[in-house]
Amino acid sequence: MSPRDGPNNNELEAIRAEALDFAGIGLYRYRWDGVVLFMDRGALRILGLEGRFADPKDVVGRDIADLIRYSGPRGFLRSRLRAERRVRGLEYPFQTLDGEERWAEHDSYVTTDPATGEEQLQVIIRNITKRKRLEQGLAAEHERLAVTLRSIGDGVITTGTDGRVTLVNRAAEALTGWPQEEAVGRPLDDVFRIIDQRTREPRENPVAHVLRCGGVVGIANHTALLARDGRERVIADSAAPIRDPQSRTIGVVLVFRDVTDKERMQADMLRIERLQSLGVLAGGIAHDFNNLLAAILGNVGLGRLYAGPGSQIGDLLEEAEKATLRAKDLTRQLLTFARGGEPARRTTALGALVRDAAQFALHGSTSSCDFDIAPDLHQAEVDPGQISQVVHNLVLNAVQAMEQGGRIELVCRNVTVEPASALPLPPGPYVSVAVRDHGPGIPDERLAAIFEPYYTTKPRGTGLGLTIVHSIVLKHDGHVRVESRVGEGSTFVIWLPASLAAAESPPPVSRTALGGTGRVLLMDDDPAVLDVGAQMLRHLGYGVDTATDGQAALRLYGDAHAAGRSYDAVLLDLTVPGGMGGAEAIRRILALDAEAVAVACSGYSSDPILANPRAFGFRDALAKPYDISALGRTLVAVGRKT
Repeated sequence: MSPRDGPNNNELEAIRAEALDFAGIGLYRYRWDGVVLFMDRGALRILGLEGRFADPKDVVGRDIADLIRYSGPRGFLRSRLRAERRVRGLEYPFQTLDGEERWAEHDSYVTTDPATGEEQLQVIIRNITKRKRLEQGLAAEHERLAVTLRSIGDGVITTGTDGRVTLVNRAAEALTGWPQEEAVGRPLDDVFRIIDQRTREPRENPVAHVLRCGGVVGIANHTALLARDGRERVIADSAAPIRDPQSRTIGVVLVFRDVTDKERMQADMLRIERLQSLGVLAGGIAHDFNNLLAAILGNVGLGRLYAGPGSQIGDLLEEAEKATLRAKDLTRQLLTFARGGEPARRTTALGALVRDAAQFALHGSTSSCDFDIAPDLHQAEVDPGQISQVVHNLVLNAVQAMEQGGRIELVCRNVTVEPASALPLPPGPYVSVAVRDHGPGIPDERLAAIFEPYYTTKPRGTGLGLTIVHSIVLKHDGHVRVESRVGEGSTFVIWLPASLAAAESPPPVSRTALGGTGRVLLMDDDPAVLDVGAQMLRHLGYGVDTATDGQAALRLYGDAHAAGRSYDAVLLDLTVPGGMGGAEAIRRILALDAEAVAVACSGYSSDPILANPRAFGFRDALAKPYDISALGRTLVAVGRKT
């Protein structure tokens, strides 16, 4: 062939076949019955036949179904071509005769042989195995990423640059109330509604902030998420841009977690620390105040006795005594709130105690109580008087919340606190007591202050009721919590450690006479208390010696014991600033005389001796301020020395 002649048809066909093969494309034709009419080397290579057939011409006349192992229905391509006459971009997997898995893409159409007029099926085939494996790898990676995101404990929401949701993981579904299928495509503000917990004003959309500033944005403190069902949760965490390899922002990822329980527990701990600090102060004030009241109450009581019944002076002193007793009750509340003052515990049937205390609190009110007390409710190691006061205060609080009257629900249950619980309690069995009212509820901004001393919204309230509740429950190694919704009411729940021991019967009430005889040693560091105490003892018929501290009392007792005329009883003040108190004094007195009869006295409840005097060598305890009747009953109850 000369240069002028150019390539002939066969040469052109060879050039075209070589170019197609180089491009990864192959050609073949076959009849409707599947018999191959033509195949080039590219198609031979794509179909994995080059190892079995040296020349593409060797496959001519063979059935195409014998050359390709396809897992789908036989003749599917021919069926489509009969209907459509042309099929483009058909992708399918197949297996070579050697068992290798491959993917192919077909462009097929029906053509006619110009020589015979017979219809033929022309196929352009491409090997897309590498692309499909890459796609499968990306799909698997995407699936792993999706599974990971959906399994994360924190909520995750992703958006595009238009602020519309593209992904919501399971945690975010639970927190927002929006399932993935409903959330995708919605504006973030529809799914992720956040407000300032204190002002109730909407917070700025964090995605808009990220898109504006281009960096990581932390969610502000006191941010609350409003779920689809109206529930509110305090959340924390951040939003960050999603960038492509060229560092262009293509979306935003928002990661957040529910910190409601954590913040509540931190608030509880801060409140406990604050109340403990205030308790120290309150206890000290109450101690000094009780010493003053002891002098006042003792002198007023003696004055009434000297004035005689029916006298005008006696009537005035009686009113003064009533006022002093009211002041004593206020001081008792301060002491209950104060740090210390261990409760005098015994195993108690809480169900009956709760019912009695609640019914007593309801006397004279227009409200009623629905009791739901578990029949198998555990006992508890509590001070019955203090826990009765807790229930009384909570029920009274519920009554006052419903000014027009209403139903109060009181529920007692056995509960188990697990190690992972958000409650600030050791794991174990507890008894829960819930008091629920249907009043106006407590606004969120007031919830944090309701246990503070002297905080009240009631015109005649003292502001100590709930503080006393908090203090008593805390001293019983329990916990108290309030939940409230404005317009729906409030629920106060207390948890107390359960006991499996049998309930103990309350001690009998003593109804002994006042007077007595014998010699009594009275020790107190306050001269006014010492003076009035001595006068009351003499009025009751006792001989009295006095001492201002433990050292003086020990010296007097030692001298009397050595002379064979020991005291019939000793009254010892527990707290003597800068000197020996009653606890050390009784220890030394008992070393001299194991039969000594002693009564612990104090105006400060921080010492555990008042809760369990016998454990420290005393026969009984007498809290200041006390009147002449209480003094007389106590001395008769402890008995004289034998």
